[in-house]
Amino acid sequence: MKIDVVSIAKPEKDCYSQLCDHFIKMSKRYAQLEARDLFTAKVTKAQENGPVSAQKIYAELFGPWMERGYTVALDPRGEQMVSETFAQLFVNHSRTTFFIGGAYGHSKEFLQSCDRVVSLSKLTMSHKIAKVVLFEQIYRGLTILEGHPYHK
Repeated sequence: MKIDVVSIAKPEKDCYSQLCDHFIKMSKRYAQLEARDLFTAKVTKAQENGPVSAQKIYAELFGPWMERGYTVALDPRGEQMVSETFAQLFVNHSRTTFFIGGAYGHSKEFLQSCDRVVSLSKLTMSHKIAKVVLFEQIYRGLTILEGHPYHK
């Protein structure tokens, strides 16, 4: 199984990325999990022009990833689920790609083009925290499917 987490973010080596790396390493026994941070000068310029321009660039950058298996966008208005339900996202999918938008989130059109839209919480959190939560839930989901006691 292959799982990609693609986000509009500047690649950084900080405490958050270390936590993500920890869960990536822990997940390796169950799946190939990779993080992809996308950020270009176009993103910076588009974000200066506002939400519509920014969301268009985000969708453009995500474009090549849209054909890579089951697609899941993270959005505050998405479906909230318990960890056991989240784990089911990986059943019957050899490849799953998660999308974390930039400062302006995802456009309505982008969300409609994804197979699923999920919310990690009703709480507002920074992209870095959301990424850590997502990687932990991916690991948790994989252990649930394998019957590993981590979830308990």
